[in-house]
Amino acid sequence: MAMAIGLDFGTTNSVVTFADAAGKLRTFRLNSSPLIPSVIFFKTKDDYVIGQPAAALGEKNIGGKISGFKTRLGEKFDTVTLDDGSTFKLKPKVAAKLFLNRLMAQVQEYLIKKFGAAEGIIDRAVITVPARFNDTENRAIKTAAAAAMNLNSDQIKLVYEPTAAAVAAQHENISAASNFLIYDFGGGTFDVSLIQKSRGVFQQILTDGDKNCGGDLLTDILAQHLLELANKNFGTDFPWDADDFDENFHGISDFEYAKNRAAILKEAARVKTNLSDNENFTATFQFYTAENLSREFVTEINRADFERLIRKIISHTAEITQRVINSEAAENIGGVDKIILAGGSSHIPLVRKILRATLGSFDVDYSEDVSTLISRGAAILAQDIDSVENLVKHKTTAQIGVASTAGLQYNIFQPIIDAGVEIPCENSCEFRLLEDGQRHLEIAYYERDAKNFPNARRIDDDGVNLVDVLKIDLPAGLKKADTAVKINFSVRGDLSLEISAAVGENISGAIEVRRASDLF
Repeated sequence: MAMAIGLDFGTTNSVVTFADAAGKLRTFRLNSSPLIPSVIFFKTKDDYVIGQPAAALGEKNIGGKISGFKTRLGEKFDTVTLDDGSTFKLKPKVAAKLFLNRLMAQVQEYLIKKFGAAEGIIDRAVITVPARFNDTENRAIKTAAAAAMNLNSDQIKLVYEPTAAAVAAQHENISAASNFLIYDFGGGTFDVSLIQKSRGVFQQILTDGDKNCGGDLLTDILAQHLLELANKNFGTDFPWDADDFDENFHGISDFEYAKNRAAILKEAARVKTNLSDNENFTATFQFYTAENLSREFVTEINRADFERLIRKIISHTAEITQRVINSEAAENIGGVDKIILAGGSSHIPLVRKILRATLGSFDVDYSEDVSTLISRGAAILAQDIDSVENLVKHKTTAQIGVASTAGLQYNIFQPIIDAGVEIPCENSCEFRLLEDGQRHLEIAYYERDAKNFPNARRIDDDGVNLVDVLKIDLPAGLKKADTAVKINFSVRGDLSLEISAAVGENISGAIEVRRASDLF
């Protein structure tokens, strides 16, 4: 029997788990750590490394390092600057593909060496994704993972990260509860999901969260604080936002400013991690105060100061958690039996303090290994890949829709599929032609986060985000007056969104629907 793996492709770190010959779950280690930094460093345009070596090389040439690409899959380009000063452009979704190519090659090499070519070859995988990722982001991850492992789409399944955490918690007897609330605070996103296990099936009852709230945001807040302290100490006035920096005004080069930012971010991440186990920790980094002048800055940060900086963010996650607990959906299943923490940012002591203060007497599990919990759940599901869609049942987590084109309602978000609908599901809408003989139609579709942005109505409001643009080629000879193009949106059990188009019953031939995202 070949190997099944679970992959938690994270914003900050990625984790891979597999089952050994005895069925025991094992976490793959790279450079002696199960947490593999989701980082790439380019030595040349065609030669790159990943993980901890990439992070280390990035300290010497910050322009050659790419990170955070998981939460930027829809963005256009990063600029990579090599050691020789030459540059090239790279899409974040291509960076994700390259990272997974190298990671999975190393995992595959290890498994074959340990278990032999027959048993060590990877033939199935479950990849976890944030519950609030959109279709384009999910498709990019699945496409990249399939290429990296040389698997077809049937051999890879996507599962929401909180669902995988619930599977691991129940399987490993962390909890015998049937109604789980998963508090998943990762590096780039925050999800809270209510999941019920009934008759062997993990059913997603309700999901809430904030896809822009994660541990990296906390690091950024601490980094800004460190910059303020350094500015005060040295009498400088460097901004945190790169758009506000001007090398002529601020007296250092763009390169030196970028070095300052990178050094502060690295130290902020180190301080954040160490303050989980220590009341105080000393921050030390090199800081350019003038052209070609770098000085060492040392300051002590205590946990109380850090908690003051991040309290608003942690309270925001607790309020969302309370919202789910108080929901009608939770009441309908008899309430929450157990709260399970997942994601590396859940290690932060203030998370536990605020959850206790907000939620009162709820039973909260503080597993020591929250960073690998999601990957372990994915590996458990991957062992029976054909049954995944029967073992876990998901719901849509945001509204999917288009812009209204009717009269005064122009550019108002028009929902097609609502949030909280059981998957699989589908619905359709119709569009009219602008002129006789029209051969092409472009339709943008969006997601609306109605829970966090209840007043969002227009497509340009906060909380309404463009997902992709559909490009549809139409048959010749269509008449504007009597032609309606029907667009069908179908969310499948594997979390994929299939989109098709039809033009009347008497029009023959398939109509091709393409996405502008052009994945790779």
